This record gives sequence, C-alpha cells and structure tokens, in this order.
Amino acid sequence: MRWRSLVKPNYGGTGWHIFANFALGVGLLLTAIFGAMFAHYLFLLLTILSIYFIYSGIRWARGSAIEERLKIREELIRFVQPKEGDKILDVGTGAGLLAIGFAKVLKKCEAVGIDIWIPLGGGTSLRNARRNAEIEGVADKVKFERADARDIPYPNDYFDIVVASFVLHMIRRGREKALREMVRVLRPGGKFAIIEPPRAGAGWCVDEKLREKLEEIGLKNVKFQPLLISYPKKRTVYIIYGEKRGAASFNLSKED
Repeated sequence: MRWRSLVKPNYGGTGWHIFANFALGVGLLLTAIFGAMFAHYLFLLLTILSIYFIYSGIRWARGSAIEERLKIREELIRFVQPKEGDKILDVGTGAGLLAIGFAKVLKKCEAVGIDIWIPLGGGTSLRNARRNAEIEGVADKVKFERADARDIPYPNDYFDIVVASFVLHMIRRGREKALREMVRVLRPGGKFAIIEPPRAGAGWCVDEKLREKLEEIGLKNVKFQPLLISYPKKRTVYIIYGEKRGAASFNLSKED
C-alpha cells in the first residue's frame, strides 16, 4: 500500500541515553560548583566526570541510531543464514527489529518477538512493534507477545533460530535461566545467536567462562564473532553463536 512507503518504522530512539547522560553531567557539575563553594575545593574534580557525561550525551544526540541498528540486523541475519520455513524467536524484541528483519528476507517463516516492554526501556512497546510489522509489510509473518525471557511460553524444541540483541547483559537476576530457556525452546541443530558487548555490569563478560556455560546448557560449535559498530562511538561487540546439541546430551534444568 502507498502509505507504507510514506511512513517509516520506529525502532526506538536514543532519548533515554541522551537524557541520562545530560542529567548525570549537569548533576555532577552542580555538585562540583556548590561543593567547592561550601565544602572543599576538591569537589571540582567532579567536573571531569561531568564533562565526560555531557560529551557522551552530545555523541548520542548527534549519532544515527536507526542506520546502525539496521546494519547490525543485516550482519546478524547474514551470519545466521536462515532458510525458508524457519521458526524464529526474537527475545527482548523491543520494537521488533530482528523479528521483522527475518520476516522480510524469508517468503515463508514464523517469526515471534517477545518482551516485557518496561517503561522507559528504549521507547518501544507492544503496539509499536505491531505497527512496525504493518509498515514493513510482514504483519502476516510476525507475532509479538508479552513474555519474560526467563519463562518463555513455548514448548521444547520449537524454534529453528533464537536471537537477541543487547538483551542478555541487561538481565541482572536470572540471566542463566534466560539462557537455558532460549536453548530449551530451540530444536536440536537449531541456531542460537545473540549480539552483546564484551563487558558490562552484573558480571557480564564474553570470555571462556561464558563459552563453557553455553556448552554446559546444550550448545556446540560456540563462536564469538567480533562486530565493529560505530554508534555512538566505534566499539567492538560480539555475535555469540552456537548450535543446539541432541536433546539427550545436556542438562536443561531451569536452576540458576
């Protein structure tokens, strides 16, 4: 339809990042000024942190998030190499970026996106994701549901591909449970692929311990493929990939 060519999908903005960095920067600057005036001049050292956060906010504001997100999506799809008829699960789908991307490159597929859509979680919502699928012309191939990664409402061995983008490192409680759930719903031989930073808070680290954990919960051929992105700054993230082993060869207990 003609309206689809006039309306662009909304895959989430960077408003929260901009606001958070500017708020921290300004807050630290005020603390430095008043602290130096009424307490001790060493409070002025906080201006260094203030400048860092304000500069980060400027970089987020000047960047081009949508182009970078589309590039990441293309790289992941190219790496995974889906085939016609695949069932794909996008965990933490947000605005539906990955689920919609897979549906666009396949004539026949079942793409599912799940998320809990928390307030201020990147400016996305269930309604936003469904609207994007309509705009992109794949609403008949994509379904979105409100569900937690730690309790995926699908049976064992259902999906051919399970993906996520910058989601797992954000799960502070029950991260291992989420990983186990993602593997549980993946069929034997199916493909697991997530994009994550090399390090983050709450103990997230792309290292040999993570490789061992993924192998323990049922993946084989685990690879960490570096991917260079440039928004809001040049940095290396990783496509973390693996394939599910036979159903009887590993432990899929939901215990953390």
